[in-house]
Amino acid sequence: MLMTNPPAIGESLHRLLHAYRRAMREGHAAAGIELPVTHIRALKGVAHSRSCSAQTIAGALRLDKGQISRLIKDLRTDGLIEQRPDPDDSRSRRLSLTAEGTAMVERITVVEAKAGERMAAGLDDAQLRDFVRLADVMAANLEDQE
Repeated sequence: MLMTNPPAIGESLHRLLHAYRRAMREGHAAAGIELPVTHIRALKGVAHSRSCSAQTIAGALRLDKGQISRLIKDLRTDGLIEQRPDPDDSRSRRLSLTAEGTAMVERITVVEAKAGERMAAGLDDAQLRDFVRLADVMAANLEDQE
């Protein structure tokens, strides 16, 4: 359906993204989390994947091989992840969280939950479900064009 006068979707989304990013930065700072966003996203990816490889993270974050290698090296150096041989593929290595990495993901989850609660204040469950559904459709529409 084509609208003749579409609402300012871009402006609303821009405001929401910047407000959310600011809330996350403030929450991370208050929680003592000093990791870049890509590192946080990678940690969450490792936490939510049963069989996680560098390729899995690279695809999810849309990073090239060099970027993902540096990111994994940083997370290993920080003691947040470890690499082990993949029992199903001798050419590959599986990524997993260390105990420190698991604790970090738990701290990140708390920060995200607080920001999400602030963002959703005053909205009921149906409105939140509608928002998620609409945002997913809009993202898919844009990704289909890439």
